[in-house]
Amino acid sequence: MASKDLSNLSNQFAAKLRFFMDKNKITGQQIADKIGVSKSAVISWANGTRKFPKDIIKIYEIADVLGISVLDLLPYSLEEKQKIVKNALVDELEEYEKYLPSNLIPPSIRTVHLINGYVGAGSFGLNDSDLEVIDKIYVDIHTIEKSYRNKELQAIRVAGDSMLPYVNDGDIALFCKFKDGEAPNGDGKYIISTSQGEQIKNLKFMLNGNIRIISENPSYHTKDGYDEEIDKDSQEYLKIIGKVVGRILKG
Repeated sequence: MASKDLSNLSNQFAAKLRFFMDKNKITGQQIADKIGVSKSAVISWANGTRKFPKDIIKIYEIADVLGISVLDLLPYSLEEKQKIVKNALVDELEEYEKYLPSNLIPPSIRTVHLINGYVGAGSFGLNDSDLEVIDKIYVDIHTIEKSYRNKELQAIRVAGDSMLPYVNDGDIALFCKFKDGEAPNGDGKYIISTSQGEQIKNLKFMLNGNIRIISENPSYHTKDGYDEEIDKDSQEYLKIIGKVVGRILKG
């Protein structure tokens, strides 16, 4: 950053520091005693003759002594402050949610129940009877297929790499669980249950009534270009639990 830019930032910081010291009747000595620096250091920051603290923790400590938010002390525009707050709410919503009226929670964020266990992607998953809600996670609706953003969703962790690059080991799949009598509406990614447990796979519904199970990762395919084909007379061993409508990547 150019020296002129640093000088401008220091001047803006100094002006804000003087303003809040005067407004809240806080002296340089009081700040110095609280944050463990000399009185002359505080006075130099307030006069703009010394660059604002490189240690961001000191700025937080100064703001705390002044009884203000660190955002009020830093040289940010209103638009920049709003962006910082929005990002903080998205990243740490669970921490802030109890303090926020429901109408102030960002409309682009919704909660989804996290299921205990995992679905296999080249590994064995848990049996459907073992699935239980253990937590809730906060999801940006833009990671969810548009037609499913207002529907009840669940989330479950993925184990294995058969669905790379869509999801990898440790990622989370978001899915809409089918109700009794509800059926898939075409090819896509689904949570399925077989004798090997729950898995996340691509399903292709053939004109002859057969269903092909297809991994995203081609290394799991047979020479025919898919993992397995289940004929229409053997599908009692296949249960389609829900449609995958989004993902959360650990990276």
